[in-house]
Amino acid sequence: MRKLMTMAIVLIASATMVFAASVDDMYSQFADALASGDASKAIDIYDNLQERAQKDYLNAERSYEKALDAGNFGKARQVMRDLQAMKASPYTMTEEDTDNLLSLILKIEDEDQKKEMAQWLYANSPYYSPTVTYDWSTEGDNYSYRFARSVSVAPGNEITFPSSSDIGIDTSLAGVLEGWGVTRSDVMYQPGEVIPAPYTSQTYYAIWKTGVVFSDKLTGEETVIDGTSAGDVVTVPSLTAPDDSYIFAGWVDKSNGEYIPADETEYTLSGNGASFEALWKKVEIADISASPYDIGSVPLNTQIDLSFTISNPGTENMRNSIVDLTTDSEGVDIQKGHGRVPSLPAGRDIYATGLRVVVTEPGTHDMTLTFTDRDGDTWTQSFQIQAE
Repeated sequence: MRKLMTMAIVLIASATMVFAASVDDMYSQFADALASGDASKAIDIYDNLQERAQKDYLNAERSYEKALDAGNFGKARQVMRDLQAMKASPYTMTEEDTDNLLSLILKIEDEDQKKEMAQWLYANSPYYSPTVTYDWSTEGDNYSYRFARSVSVAPGNEITFPSSSDIGIDTSLAGVLEGWGVTRSDVMYQPGEVIPAPYTSQTYYAIWKTGVVFSDKLTGEETVIDGTSAGDVVTVPSLTAPDDSYIFAGWVDKSNGEYIPADETEYTLSGNGASFEALWKKVEIADISASPYDIGSVPLNTQIDLSFTISNPGTENMRNSIVDLTTDSEGVDIQKGHGRVPSLPAGRDIYATGLRVVVTEPGTHDMTLTFTDRDGDTWTQSFQIQAE
């Protein structure tokens, strides 16, 4: 009996040595591939090494479970020690391995292959996590601003350079954002430009200039006036609305809140620069419903609550507006026909309820919803309610 137990212990120890030798050999092959400059081979070997290590670990887990099931606690303890040794395995990529492999990857001329391998390294090494830093620090005679933001981006993914509205620095102090560069003097990228993320950590510096910019996101028009200084008077561009549903509401510099009314034709610069965005007003009313009834077949002499969506596809925030429900039909009694809309931000929509009617006569009845903003500008939507 003692002889059999000795043989079992020898067999377990031998199995452990086979695992260690196999993985150790594969890791040596990985190191040799790096030393020889073969990045593709090194990656293949490392993938196989990790797959083999994972498979051996799972097999050892099952051996441990089976030993416990059989009541062989001596074997279970030995296998547990093997499992603990596997968890502490040194056969993972080191910082030196990472640097060596990255050096090989960066020498690859084929951009697609380079990107694919860099993404593999990003996913497999804890030591490869390139960061992109945007630094928009600036200073002048009466101000100093220090700010930078860093993000980790997988190589090959896209990055977008911040625009002046993303930064929020007062343009009257800093001036107009001209672009971004790896030095503080030379512009390499434009605000809003999209490029592939770099393979190594990079810092991009905001570069400023004096001037005035008028930009319109709705029409895509932009006017840039360079070389200005405080006190200069510039002409405010004239814009044409995309269609009759849009109403021009002026210009705003979102970095400091400076506003130019819609009827102004000139602007006097009060600092190093200004960046104005066009303000357009527009409101749309849709999805008018008489739920739970079908608006095309509502019951007579029943209170009907109307609901609808109010959208703001413009660029101006709408505040302190009202909605009115009207009809010329004598067969509709409007019990609640007036409502307030305290706020409708640009680019957003709201779900509105609270208007109520009673249809007293069968037939189709023409109705109108009117949205009126605080300036008295209106947008209307006609619809019909039909009762049987």
